[in-house]
Amino acid sequence: MLSIFIYIISFILIITLIVFIHEFGHFITARLFGVKVEEFSIGFGKEIFSRKDRYGTKWKFSYLLLGGYVKMFGDQPDPNNPQNPIRSIPVQQRKQAFLCKKLYQRFLIVLAGPLANYILAFCILIGLFMKFGISITEPKVSLIQKDLPAYNAGIIEGDIIKKIDHFNIDHFT
Repeated sequence: MLSIFIYIISFILIITLIVFIHEFGHFITARLFGVKVEEFSIGFGKEIFSRKDRYGTKWKFSYLLLGGYVKMFGDQPDPNNPQNPIRSIPVQQRKQAFLCKKLYQRFLIVLAGPLANYILAFCILIGLFMKFGISITEPKVSLIQKDLPAYNAGIIEGDIIKKIDHFNIDHFT
């Protein structure tokens, strides 16, 4: 029973880390382009705790830790005026509004979350390769099944494969 509990806690911690990295990608890029970030949430549903930073961003954790979001100022179009959603944003605040940013800036803000996850995966893989290296397997036959081409060709268990179609074989990866 304890191992199931450990698996559940591990899963929640890993998902929380992945969500945080993803949302932080959106957050940092939005800030880079001058968009005001109203909320940075890990989890959904009822709030466990929160705190506001000096920029007015509310950082919060909620009970359902299976996702998250970054709420940016001016990221929702006005439902009363779908033709011109920017009109509902006060003129003096448009510099901080997501919808008022250039297309390439909005694109980069949206792209930054998945890109942050790709960078995380790349860093994890580099770390694993540095710690454990790459697994190299000797090109040795370990199992032969009867009535298959290798068996019919006379290959037996323990044979070392040195060439395949005139290509030298040093190892299997």
